[in-house]
Amino acid sequence: MAEFWKSLSGNARFSIIAFFCCGVAGLVSMGALGAVLYFPVSFLLQKFPSFNNWHGDWVWPAVIGIGMFWSVGFLFGGVVWHFLSKITNSKILLYTAYLFVLWLWAALLWYITLSQQDSF
Repeated sequence: MAEFWKSLSGNARFSIIAFFCCGVAGLVSMGALGAVLYFPVSFLLQKFPSFNNWHGDWVWPAVIGIGMFWSVGFLFGGVVWHFLSKITNSKILLYTAYLFVLWLWAALLWYITLSQQDSF
């Protein structure tokens, strides 16, 4: 197992560690991470009511769940980095793509969650 871990690239190791840490942080933060993730993507979700108008039994589990499921985005970012690094050596482009994947994953999670709600 140690040999496999050492054979991974630095970015792959970071992505795996961030996946686990962010998953735990999403739960331990009691929804703060999920709520914070809403604001960078909120301009895409303007057809839904604003964050302050949400109420009901779905809100707290949603922000906790999104904070936890967002951690999967680090694995997606690692895969994108892996394949994109074969095309370019530009660290700026690689970091930008990694961050874009994380942002896009947050937007997708919030869109799916909000589109399934009947009442706000």
